[in-house]
Amino acid sequence: MLIAYNNQQQLFLPYQYTRKALQRYRRQMKFYCPQCLEQVQLKIGNYNIPHFAHFTKNQCSQLFAEGESKIHLQGKVQLYEWLQKHGHQVKLEPYLKEVSQRPDLLVTLDKEQFAVEFQCSTISHEKWHQRTMGYERNDIQAIWLFQTPQGKEAVNGIRKIRISPLLQKAFITTTDLPYLLTYNPVTAQFVYWTNLLHVHGHTFIGKVQKISVDLQHFPFYRPQRITPEEFQRYWQLYKQTCRQFAHSRLLHSKKGAQDPFLRNCYELNLSLTALPPYIGIPVKEGAAIPLFTSEWQIMLFYFSKQLGRLPFELTKGQMENFLCKHQLEVTEQALRAIQNYGYLLKRMHHEDGLLDNCEQVYVHLFAIATIY
Repeated sequence: MLIAYNNQQQLFLPYQYTRKALQRYRRQMKFYCPQCLEQVQLKIGNYNIPHFAHFTKNQCSQLFAEGESKIHLQGKVQLYEWLQKHGHQVKLEPYLKEVSQRPDLLVTLDKEQFAVEFQCSTISHEKWHQRTMGYERNDIQAIWLFQTPQGKEAVNGIRKIRISPLLQKAFITTTDLPYLLTYNPVTAQFVYWTNLLHVHGHTFIGKVQKISVDLQHFPFYRPQRITPEEFQRYWQLYKQTCRQFAHSRLLHSKKGAQDPFLRNCYELNLSLTALPPYIGIPVKEGAAIPLFTSEWQIMLFYFSKQLGRLPFELTKGQMENFLCKHQLEVTEQALRAIQNYGYLLKRMHHEDGLLDNCEQVYVHLFAIATIY
């Protein structure tokens, strides 16, 4: 923990003092946990930021997440000082009795409260959901700010990105494609992973942008949608990935003729090396179907053909049967993904040549105009 009471019942923040001064205070003062009021020890090392810890583990020490890494302590301090510098009302590690939780930071702005959690370690979905719901039930907006992953994914520009399930929990959804905001205490930069287009599994195409903590704003800046010209690069990467998937599946599938994707391609008389332009179309809510679009859309065409229909003519019950047949989870998001694909197909079917596929998908994903 970064904060404790001293003998005079004053809040004491050790990171604000030199290590030499802290060694003197440690001899002269006693420090107490602001929650349980038990005595705590002031830890002054050469590696970590100076902080407090309970002498023995108890329920209170669990709420304080003791054993925090240097990067976590450093990030909390930087964010706290940044918010203070901009004149915001902010508390560091406050205990919220009504929810029995302790956010890293609590910001009050125009009578609204924001709990900022700078997350550097793994967290289970259950714990993340429990803490988020605890805040929301008390009209506190939860902001999960994850540590920026190290690696090439954080390089500026448009690229393919692998985003872990943990980071996907922090996706921010607007009317456009979702985005992710992370923070890197080493460089003191926020990293935006914007306009995230799902490809398959945990792979996305996105635009990565960085902003210095000194230039950031609170509430955090919202990124702009990409331009049609930038989406051309998305489209090239997406189609390239689809071709690579089809080639790999053809060469390495262990199921052979029993592979539904390969079998349906054969039945539809489609060549994997030259799939038609209406196959492999990214759609809104597509992440709810954890397969390549090329795969599920070919299987959908074959399923529809057996019923004597086109994909955009399927009923809700038939779409549910399609998902069940291929052992895919039936969710409202997955059904909407199929419906969205049907809408695009219908548009292409009735107004061929009005827009090319790339333009139509851009309009669809960003809801720029009514296209159905």
